[in-house]
Amino acid sequence: MQFRDARHNSPNHVLLAVAVALVVASVFCARSLWIPASRIENLHVRAVVLSVTEAVAAYASTTGLDDAVPRLRSSFLGLTGLSEHSSWDSRYFNRRNGSSNREDVVTPKTAERLPDSTETVPVPETLPGMPDGIPDGMTAAAEAPAVAAEAPAAPLVSSRIYSRDNPLPVYFFGDSQVFSLASGLSRLAGKDSAIDIDFLAIHSSGFIRDDFYDWPRKLEDTLADKEYAAVVVMLGMNDYQNFWTDDRRALKKRTEGWETVYRDKCRTIIDTALSRAMRVYWIGMPRVKNPSYDDNLSYIETIHNSVADEYSPDVLSRISLRSVIPGDGKPYSESVEIAPGRVQRIMTEDGSHFTVEGGQLVMQGLFDRLVRDFPFSELPVAQLPE
Repeated sequence: MQFRDARHNSPNHVLLAVAVALVVASVFCARSLWIPASRIENLHVRAVVLSVTEAVAAYASTTGLDDAVPRLRSSFLGLTGLSEHSSWDSRYFNRRNGSSNREDVVTPKTAERLPDSTETVPVPETLPGMPDGIPDGMTAAAEAPAVAAEAPAAPLVSSRIYSRDNPLPVYFFGDSQVFSLASGLSRLAGKDSAIDIDFLAIHSSGFIRDDFYDWPRKLEDTLADKEYAAVVVMLGMNDYQNFWTDDRRALKKRTEGWETVYRDKCRTIIDTALSRAMRVYWIGMPRVKNPSYDDNLSYIETIHNSVADEYSPDVLSRISLRSVIPGDGKPYSESVEIAPGRVQRIMTEDGSHFTVEGGQLVMQGLFDRLVRDFPFSELPVAQLPE
């Protein structure tokens, strides 16, 4: 007795059709096959899958079939005007060979790094520590210094006097946390301010994995196109992961080899920023709700601090978030009391990102630092949440 309906294909036919479709699609999309493969968490499985994608890509390249989809994509982006949009810019997203393989990467300027401990660095009159990052009237439970214990920075000498007509140009870049932090800083500055903030937030980006987003190249191109006096860096929330080096070594987090390479990646971005800007501000990691994630970020923060110590505080400043909200030694909190009887929510539902109002509060320390470090004809006043 035959049960198969002649009007429909058998399961084997369907599976065969799907397999053929996948093979054809793989050949036409061969240049991009490595992208999903590179997201595999297990490094050894990732290596095997990447080897397969490389074989497919090699065949597609010899036949020229891998050129059709990229051309179609470029035409679509050009017609729609999306080619210059940061979320579609293929110059920096998903680049198999990141900046670590390029010969034109910016090298450190010798004046930026601190010399050996046997030498001394002449430092002009220093600034006092940063003021509290929370406005007056906030309860003691939410108050804390805006910067953790660190060497005070010297006043920056600038030939320009900044004003509303000639605002201080600031470039704020980093991962998804930048959306709320840079927006909060912009709110602090207010409309028609003497501080002009441009920012770029790339979800899931970091100091590592420049094959996903090439920050060194993006930063170099951006700072070459427009002059910025100050650059603000917020990266690291996505960096607690294993990764491969350029010479195909698997590096596992919390190992000496991982930390060595990670420090180099941090230096590359900091050096690139310092090669163009007068001063760089490096934002620390936030306190987050998930205890395991919070511990991972504390580990990342420790490495960042050790790298920052290699630079003169005259050019690089660390800006702590944890010492402001919730405060040194205090547990995670999703809201703070900013005035008697008034509570402000500062963290989003995910427990990892600030709200814009939270960014406005936690960025007051950076705002005050900018006002101190650069000359203004009239000192800008922070616009706090009402």
